[in-house]
This record gives sequence, structure tokens and C-alpha cells, in this order.
Amino acid sequence: MRKLEVNKTLCKACGLCAEVCPNKVFRKENDQTSIIKERIPLCFACGQCMAICPTKAVTVEGYSYEDNFFDLPEPTSYEKSFFDLIRSRRAVRNFLDKPIPRELLEKIAEAISMAPPGFPPVKIAITIVQNTDLIRKSLPYMIEDYDFLYKGMHNPVIRFYIKKRAGREMFRSLESHIVPMMKERLPGLKAGTEDTITRNAPAMILFHANRNETLYKEDIHTAVTYGFLASHALGLGGSAMTLIYPMIDSNKALRQLFSIPEENEVAGSMILGYPKFSYKRGIRRPLKNITWL
Repeated sequence: MRKLEVNKTLCKACGLCAEVCPNKVFRKENDQTSIIKERIPLCFACGQCMAICPTKAVTVEGYSYEDNFFDLPEPTSYEKSFFDLIRSRRAVRNFLDKPIPRELLEKIAEAISMAPPGFPPVKIAITIVQNTDLIRKSLPYMIEDYDFLYKGMHNPVIRFYIKKRAGREMFRSLESHIVPMMKERLPGLKAGTEDTITRNAPAMILFHANRNETLYKEDIHTAVTYGFLASHALGLGGSAMTLIYPMIDSNKALRQLFSIPEENEVAGSMILGYPKFSYKRGIRRPLKNITWL
């Protein structure tokens, strides 16, 4: 059972911890705040109580104010800067042949660590590949696997097993997008005249998590978004690449190449680098539908 404490000397009985706790582990009664013992097992260490306590009176086992929390800037409006950021960001797949300094990659990793988990604790691990030669070394393995996939989709027996393993949504993507693309791209990929998969990117980030964890794929999707938004904010370009991570996850040689733990599933990837081109305008993409109730 997780250990929770309220320092009665520091506590001002404001009741904020009781109000923000999603599982109502705290209770404010009269002029004191207490912990409801029978609810302690419901605590999943989201950190809300410690983040909001004005006097640092609340402590949750596994967290410390010094190591896990930081002061927030003064309240301000982020509206313009936020919308400028997301309006100007776009997927980048053409890069300059220029390495990314480690300090920028560290800032991107810091931004990814800020991505909120759907259900604590954080389950995501990332592998930052700044060794461009390693990315190039991985490409022939991916090409070979996509060649096998393309041929397999035209074999009724293999196609049946691909459909069973991929699931309905992914299989539809294979049918409507990936296989037709590979029909056109595989000759160039095999000849070494193009790179449709890693796009000659100077760096790559892989997102993975232990298969026995819960809801980690949703967390990874959020983390990837934080990653490419941070890349854009730092003057880099990035793109989430669905072509990369399934091949790394399913290929033993690639897993070893990128030091992926055996128990982890690779469920997200992004390429990044300095953009080769500067775009003049953004693209409006209306939602499929907006329903107001």
C-alpha cells in the first residue's frame, strides 16, 4: 500500500488536495485535512495533491518536491503562441544533411516526459537514435520485410495470417495505403535510389513500453505529439512514421540493433532533422464532422 502523509504543522487546511484528488483520498473536515485510510489503495500517484498544495504539506511515497516538481511560471495567455505553433507546424520529410546537437535532442526528450499519462505511472521508454549510420544500417532490414509483406498480401494463405495479426484497422491501412505505395516504391528502395521509410533523417526517436502494462499505446500517441511539437518549437522538423515502428518491433535483428528490451513493444516512432525547405502557407484540413449537443 502506498504511503501518504499530511504534515499537520505545514497544512493550512485549504482543502485543495481533497478537491483535486481524482479518487477522493483526502478529506477536509472543519479546520483540518485528513487521509481516508480505506481509500489509500485507490491512489495511483498522479501527483495532483503535491502539485497544488501551497505549503508542501502533502507527500506521496515515491515523489519528492525537490526531484519531481518545479515551480510554474506566472499565469499568462498562451493563446497566440500556441496557435502560431500548431498552425506553422507540418510533417517534415525532407531534411538537410546536418546533425542535430545533443542538447536539442535532450530538450525534446524533456518535452516528451511532460506528456500526461492516461493512467499513472509513466510507462513509456524512448530510444533516441542520433547515430545516422545506425539508421541507414536498419533500412535494408525494413526493405526486406516490406518486400515480404508486399508479396504476402498477394498470397491467400499468408494474407489470412497478416489480417489476423494486424487487426482490422491496420489491415485496411495495409490494403489501401501501404501495399499500393510499396508497389511503386520497392524498386527504388531496393536499388538504393530513394528512402521512403526513414527519409534520410539524421535522427529518430522510438517509443516503446512493456507489453504487460496498461494503456501504453494511447500514452505513446500523446508522447509522439509532444515530440514533434517540441521539434518544431526548436526549429527542427519531425514526422510520426507509421512505416518504421512495426518493422522494428517484429524484426529480431532490428530490435537488437536499437537495443529494445525483449519485453517491450515498439509502438511509435518519429524522424527529425533540420527542414530542407521553408513552407509559405499552412493547410486547412476540416474535421470529418463536428456535432454540437
